[in-house]
Amino acid sequence: MLKCVLKVRELALGGEAVEFSRNLLQNSDIKLTTVCATPARLYKMLENGEVDLTINIKQTKALPDNVSFVATPYAQLSLVLLTHGAAVAREKHPTIAAIRGFDYHGQRQVLGDKGYSFIDLPDSISAVEMFIKGRSSALLTYEAPFNYYLQQHNLAFEKHYQCQVLEHIDAYYVVSEQSVHKDYIQQQLSQYAAKEQLSYFAH
Repeated sequence: MLKCVLKVRELALGGEAVEFSRNLLQNSDIKLTTVCATPARLYKMLENGEVDLTINIKQTKALPDNVSFVATPYAQLSLVLLTHGAAVAREKHPTIAAIRGFDYHGQRQVLGDKGYSFIDLPDSISAVEMFIKGRSSALLTYEAPFNYYLQQHNLAFEKHYQCQVLEHIDAYYVVSEQSVHKDYIQQQLSQYAAKEQLSYFAH
């Protein structure tokens, strides 16, 4: 029997998201593999069906039109503004490290109006590292991937970091309409959510 490969973007919600998805979708005929890509590249891969699914918020403007969302959200994300006390003190004009092209649910405009200047990076890891090294006074990010980065690098949450929760946003499985596996993915995830009566896939 033909073995199919299901490609999922390496999810930025932490390693547990990949393992959870693998457990639900992988079987004797389908193998789930992860693909690392910048957000801009990811959206193009989704559009072309080179990546079958990822997890994202619905409000991301850069998502292609030819995607669908599994009805049950994967998790609720906390959008946070992290500030670095020492960097804030020395900068006349505060800067925020962020992912290029991300609107952050309108918060980019809100913070820009408050006087912040954005340092746009290609991906979340670059933005986190810019902030941790003190090269920006703030970081706009989702709390879960930031904490996952700290855990992976055995870093403690520094006492001089301040964390302000800006809002809570649901994140969903996003399925490429060009994926040959789209019906299988939708069916497996929807049936599991219904069977378990889930409000969110992640507990």
